[in-house]
Amino acid sequence: MIRSSAPRRRAFATVLVLGVIGIAAVILVSLQTTAWRDAADARQAVAHVRAKWAARAGIEAAIARLEAGTLDPDLTSAFTLRSDLAAVAEGTLAGGRGATYRVVHSTSTDRAAPGPVDEHAKININLMTAEALMLLPNMTEDVADAILDWIDADDEPRPLGAEAEYYATLPNPYRPRNGPIRTLQELELIAGVRPEYVRGEDWNLNGILDPEENDGDLTFPPDNADGVLDAGWSAIITASSVDSLGVGASGQPRLDLFTASAEEIASRLRVTTAQAEAIRAHAQTGTATLADFLRTNLATLAARAGVSGAGQQSVPPLTNEQLALLFDETTLDDPAAGPVPGKLNLNTCDAETLDYLPGMDPGLSDSIIFERSSRPEGFTSVIDLLAIPSMSRNRLAGLVGLVDVRSNVYTITSRGRDNATGIEVEMTATVDRSSLPATIRDLIVR
Repeated sequence: MIRSSAPRRRAFATVLVLGVIGIAAVILVSLQTTAWRDAADARQAVAHVRAKWAARAGIEAAIARLEAGTLDPDLTSAFTLRSDLAAVAEGTLAGGRGATYRVVHSTSTDRAAPGPVDEHAKININLMTAEALMLLPNMTEDVADAILDWIDADDEPRPLGAEAEYYATLPNPYRPRNGPIRTLQELELIAGVRPEYVRGEDWNLNGILDPEENDGDLTFPPDNADGVLDAGWSAIITASSVDSLGVGASGQPRLDLFTASAEEIASRLRVTTAQAEAIRAHAQTGTATLADFLRTNLATLAARAGVSGAGQQSVPPLTNEQLALLFDETTLDDPAAGPVPGKLNLNTCDAETLDYLPGMDPGLSDSIIFERSSRPEGFTSVIDLLAIPSMSRNRLAGLVGLVDVRSNVYTITSRGRDNATGIEVEMTATVDRSSLPATIRDLIVR
């Protein structure tokens, strides 16, 4: 009997169809999985972009307030700008559904204070003496000498310091700066300086107590998990602050006393013609400093500069109001010589930071803080320090090269967050408003 092959063919066809369907299903699932993954990656990418632009929005909001505070300052209060920066420290994009940003920094008492870090609340390391450096935690004489050798222009090492000859012997040799230190990270290139001294718990130097910097030994870096940021030297010193050679306290360009006419000086400083001539003559001696106008009577300076007929009657002394304008609105520094290290802002620095100033004694430090606390508006001019009973013009002349009452450089750390995914992007920008428009000197994206 002959059996038909049709059932076999039908069975084979069925198996074949089922196999094709199975393969198609596998391919379809694979394609769907790939498409889902690609879509998820795309959503992640879009979320990352939203978070990034939110972070940048926080930077730009702070810069806008800094520039507004430079162009139209509140001359009656030293704290208006700080309040303005705190007011824009948080924001929302895309109608509240897209992304948000926060600009915060950590302090010795607050883990997330609103606004950027004021670099002038710290001492510029380029202005520190050996004695002041020795006050820093973990500082030793050899490291202090090495830091000063790195900054000075010569190649002669101090007794315990290091110059080019030492750095040339390293496995990866390099030369010392022989000029002002530009960043705190640069400090770590100096002989004997350890990163943990510079950074403390703030390993990324963003001015914020991050989770990994507050978890004990769970993750790097080492920390004590006490909820307070121990930022090492970076809490006390800076290399970012700069003195303002471009814009005065009023928002106008500073008057260069070396090139200004007597008429310009008289108008800007509200002085008499005789006073203006005396200021101009002394400025053009080529060795003048603003501190000279505190140390020495104006008539004496005029006589030394060869102004005919100069005397107490013809050249009256500068009043405190005139001195305030002199320091706030003029300069004797040459802009072509490059940036000048910034001074310590007496309105924003911690009381303990004053102790690190060269030549500062505890009694004067306490008097400055007491006077500051008695002024709701803060110090509006460095000349306000003359209100301190123990402060003379001569004593103030020794301080004005180190202290000020305004800040030019801020470090802004802005965290942008995509609301839908929780993805965050952090940006840290160092912004200099000593000239306009404000300059972003560096920008780090994390």
